[in-house]
Amino acid sequence: MKLGHREQQFYLWYFIVHIPITVFIDSSVVIPEKWQLKVTQKVVSDHIAKQHDFLLSEKPEWLYWFVVLELVLQLPLFGYFVNKLWNSSELQANADTKLKKWLRIYGWNASVTTLICIIVIFQRGYIPFDVLRTSLTLTQKCQLASVYLPTFLIPLRLCII
Repeated sequence: MKLGHREQQFYLWYFIVHIPITVFIDSSVVIPEKWQLKVTQKVVSDHIAKQHDFLLSEKPEWLYWFVVLELVLQLPLFGYFVNKLWNSSELQANADTKLKKWLRIYGWNASVTTLICIIVIFQRGYIPFDVLRTSLTLTQKCQLASVYLPTFLIPLRLCII
C-alpha cells in the first residue's frame, strides 16, 4: 500500500504538530516539574483536571520508559519524516524504502505503546488526586481514551505502507 498525495501531506503536518506536543507535553512525564516551562505545567495540569488523565498525574514507570523511547527514537524521526515528506514528491516518498521502513517502525512503536495506555484506561481508570481513587465512569474512560485514540490510529496506518 502507498501513501497518496493528500495522505502524505496529512502525515507531514501530523509530524510537524507532534514535535511541540512531544517536547512540551509528553516530555512532562520524564522531565522534573522544576525544569518544565510554566505554560507546560499549566497545560498538563489543566488536561489532567479536565480529562481525568490519571496516567499523566500518576506517571507510572512503564509510561516513563515509553516517553523516554518517544524522546530518543520518535522525536528525531519526526524531524527526518518532516524533511523527507516536505522535500519529496508522492512518487519519491513511496519509492524510498528507508523512509517506508522508518515510518513502519514508528507506526508500530507509537500504536502499540498508545494501545497499552488505552487498555490501562479501561482497566483501571480513576479520578486523579482522589484519595479514594474513585473509578472513572465508562463515559469518562471513553473521553480520556478518545484523547489517546488519534495517536493509536494515525500511526497504525503507517504499519501497512
